[in-house]
Amino acid sequence: MRERATAWDRRRLLLAGALLPLAACAGEPEPLERSSSDPAPAGPGSGSGSPPGSPAPGGRTSSDPTGSGTSGTLEQVDLPRVVELAGRWAAYAAIWAGGEFSSGGGPSADDGDWLYEDMFGQWAFLTRFADGRAVMVGSARPGEVRPAADEASAREAMLSGAPAWWETGLQQIDPATTIHFVCGYEDGRWREVSGASDRAGGIGSLNFVLRTERQVVDEMVLMANTGVADRPARAKAAARALVRAGSTATAAQVDAVGPDIRDARAGAAAAALFAAPGRH
Repeated sequence: MRERATAWDRRRLLLAGALLPLAACAGEPEPLERSSSDPAPAGPGSGSGSPPGSPAPGGRTSSDPTGSGTSGTLEQVDLPRVVELAGRWAAYAAIWAGGEFSSGGGPSADDGDWLYEDMFGQWAFLTRFADGRAVMVGSARPGEVRPAADEASAREAMLSGAPAWWETGLQQIDPATTIHFVCGYEDGRWREVSGASDRAGGIGSLNFVLRTERQVVDEMVLMANTGVADRPARAKAAARALVRAGSTATAAQVDAVGPDIRDARAGAAAAALFAAPGRH
């Protein structure tokens, strides 16, 4: 697995469909480790998927990539509004960068678009529009790789009946990268095409700690206070303050979350990138 030299070398790999499988760890989650010489998480579209035609989780085969019957009807998805996600995403990115937990993964922002990734390689990519709309695509099952024809069919199903602008989110991702969900955001609500997203790898299965403030605060406190049996209440208070600060977070606010923060300035810089407006 190649290391990244900058925060967004990994994004370029995602968009190029060039993330390499980490064969030695296939099917085995990696521990949360620091980045000095550690391998990056499995990553979007990486790993070795099931052979064509073999049963996938849930009893599907690669010739039935989504397991869907009919599609075309939009249904609401239970996700926070983008304005609520913003502070959580920025704070989470600050802890990842400040703690130097990985050189090749984790949440990041670039020119108005946001990347989410956890330590196991589950990922989501948020494409943001200037008028507040957004499209989020990703996978909770990053080890699966579909044949090209099946991936094209799955993407078509996930857009069937959706507004044309949703396609912008998929244009951001290389066709070789396997996607399990597509969600569109408009007028304060998230929706997806009914029955099209792969339920085993879809948004409902994503380890998305940004769903609630409590989840992301607990996660940040855990990351910044490893080895501390009784994590102090002040760490949670500091994490909540970091969420409220969002893209305006200072190095002191990042550092206050816990003793495992190594480079608080890098954390604040990572958070600041989330200030950029949507550009599409």
